[in-house]
Amino acid sequence: MINVAGYAFPENRASIVCTHVWRGSPVLLFAHDSDGDIQFYCGEESHSMSDALVLGLAEIRDHLRSMEDIPIVRPGYYAERATVGGAWNLQKMDD
Repeated sequence: MINVAGYAFPENRASIVCTHVWRGSPVLLFAHDSDGDIQFYCGEESHSMSDALVLGLAEIRDHLRSMEDIPIVRPGYYAERATVGGAWNLQKMDD
């Protein structure tokens, strides 16, 4: 099990990671969909489908050091911050 955002997920749990984060940009937006899916983004708004990777949590655990400080994010919510070390802002997702 891997702990992320206050929840324990199986190591083989698929997640969406933007290519910018995968290449080293910090996680500035974390989403926990109401269906349980989790997503890690750099915070840029101009993402397209080609900017998304589907990876297992075990695959990204060591690569995404910036996911360690993500706050507790309930399903149906997302957390966003402006900079690394900045305060997280929790918001409910639009249905």
